[in-house]
Amino acid sequence: MEQLETKIIPFEAVYNFRDMGGYKTKDGRRVKNGLFYRSAALGKMTLADKELFETLGIKTIFDYRDNNEAYHNPNPVFSHAQYIQIPAKGNHAFEMPTNAGGRDFYKVVSPEMFRDFYAQMPFNNLSFKELMQTIQNSNNLGLVHHCAVGKDRTGIGGALILLALDVPEETIMEDYLDTNIHLRPMVERMAQAIQHQYNEQELQQFYALMSAREDYLQAALDAMDRRYGSKTGFLEQEFGLTIEKREQLQSYCLI
Repeated sequence: MEQLETKIIPFEAVYNFRDMGGYKTKDGRRVKNGLFYRSAALGKMTLADKELFETLGIKTIFDYRDNNEAYHNPNPVFSHAQYIQIPAKGNHAFEMPTNAGGRDFYKVVSPEMFRDFYAQMPFNNLSFKELMQTIQNSNNLGLVHHCAVGKDRTGIGGALILLALDVPEETIMEDYLDTNIHLRPMVERMAQAIQHQYNEQELQQFYALMSAREDYLQAALDAMDRRYGSKTGFLEQEFGLTIEKREQLQSYCLI
């Protein structure tokens, strides 16, 4: 598979912000740059970050976080962008770690539970249904979609967008795993801060949950095939993305 340079946007106080353009589709076209961005939370932006953001032509900020997460770290307001915030976590009992109740998240949530979380996220999810509706209107693009660190909920959202554009699954996995590179400084800082409260096993679990792992995203991809027989069937029945609607989307988003 052809290796592509990930187009990271160099913000001062926003992690993992990158352009999802440039990926090659199965028929050899490419995703246009400047239409889809993925990111961690935007709330800590500096003045320079806001100025840089204004140059990207973003019309939609799509936030997967819970209401409580968004309340405690609100997105900056940009006059030319609409803001959509619909929680993507679904009905999982655990609190996300950026919520007030999530302090022990890394002690009580195992990698196995997290795989189950991934396997359930793509289905009957109001947030992703709205996302797939939103991207079909070219007036809503460029779009940045994000959660707290831009890994799990954003990882599924990114996979859905790239699947709809007919990007190969190996490339989708590569896009997802790139998060590990861009979050490493933040993860190491978090580990330093918590290590005195964690035993060795709990610290290993922390690293497992803070990693983009192939088995996590693969659990979601496998569940799509298991439930619907194919990704095509999944996109059509879950989101109403028929072949025709996908072709319309692709005609605008690919070159």
